[in-house]
Amino acid sequence: MSTYMGWNPAQISYCGNVHPANHLADFCASIEHFFQGVRQQRDLNTQDSGLWISAQSAAELQERSARAHFLHLLQRTGVRLTSLNGFPYGSFHKTAVKAEVYSPDWSDPRRLEYSLQLAHILAEALPQDCTQGVISTVPLGYAAYWTGERQQQAETLLRQLTQSLAELHQQTGKKIVFCLEMEPDCVLENTTQSIAFFQHWQALDPHHEYLALCFDVCHQAVVFEHCYQSLERLRQAQVPIGKIQLSNALICRLPDRTSAQEQVLQTLERFAEPVYLHQVRAQATQEQQLAWLDLPDALCSSNEILLSCAELRIHFHIPLFSEQLLVPELSSSQEALFHTFDYLADHPEFRPVLEVETYSWNVLPPQVRPDSDRALIKGIAAELQWVEEQLLQRGLLRPCESRLEV
Repeated sequence: MSTYMGWNPAQISYCGNVHPANHLADFCASIEHFFQGVRQQRDLNTQDSGLWISAQSAAELQERSARAHFLHLLQRTGVRLTSLNGFPYGSFHKTAVKAEVYSPDWSDPRRLEYSLQLAHILAEALPQDCTQGVISTVPLGYAAYWTGERQQQAETLLRQLTQSLAELHQQTGKKIVFCLEMEPDCVLENTTQSIAFFQHWQALDPHHEYLALCFDVCHQAVVFEHCYQSLERLRQAQVPIGKIQLSNALICRLPDRTSAQEQVLQTLERFAEPVYLHQVRAQATQEQQLAWLDLPDALCSSNEILLSCAELRIHFHIPLFSEQLLVPELSSSQEALFHTFDYLADHPEFRPVLEVETYSWNVLPPQVRPDSDRALIKGIAAELQWVEEQLLQRGLLRPCESRLEV
């Protein structure tokens, strides 16, 4: 493989939605403390980054002096801003988020306003040698609330988005692409739905090149998709993928013995925390899945239903390097990550942004939760190192020209 292909360590980023930072001051402090800390832990001069900028911070960054301070901060801390997470709009920590994370959805003009603010911020912050940036966003909306009217409103707003992005591209030379992030229980949750949407969209929108897909490995594992096959189907259907979020789902396999079952379920209850939505799926038959909107709902099901499932797949982002947590019956979906890396190795022309997204470090059970900022920084750096190792094994890791001198 040509040494030009692949990624260097500085290009492997992580998503900033792991850090509580709803207001601009907190957001800037997280860059100073956490992003710089992870970069230094990895011995890098610079590091690409997928920051999360809340709607409140994005609004504050419209002020000229605040924007200038932010751009200077990126340069000073060695952050190369090539990607943003534009999915969570408001508060994403401490208080209950649950299904509110999908609000406002793409039928709401507030989502368009926020997204355009992010696009202008990223276009100005992109490094000089980078002509394209990507921003992940809500997959239209939450399916339980979706209607035909909302679909029409969403398509109208998305057309306004892509037209504005085309104008921004023409004005600045920077191409910003928004990536709809498939997620369980959303309007777009699986490959078939996404192919249908993009085929419709590409026929509808003259500026469709500014809309792509964000492929979150945890999400696709939860809905029992084979990531290699899913990526190939998307490629064959000419669905563009701008970003792959490297994430790891929680899998529960219940033992046969009754006493052991109770112990495993009691351990699984420790992951039923009050902040985030943890959708659960099980494969009932080859064609049919059992679905629960949140982990507590699944745990309230009868033992007869739970024991009829070979495994439960839970939307809980656990550290990438985790093979199991707390007990052997609670394992991870690492195999889905391996399939994803294998696909990248087999398709050298496919080079999306790679971004580690483990936002739930701070709500893990106490036994495996970081007990300090330093521990969190080391944990995130260990995830990025794990990704480097996977890329190296497949000939996808290029030498880094941005290592700190020792």
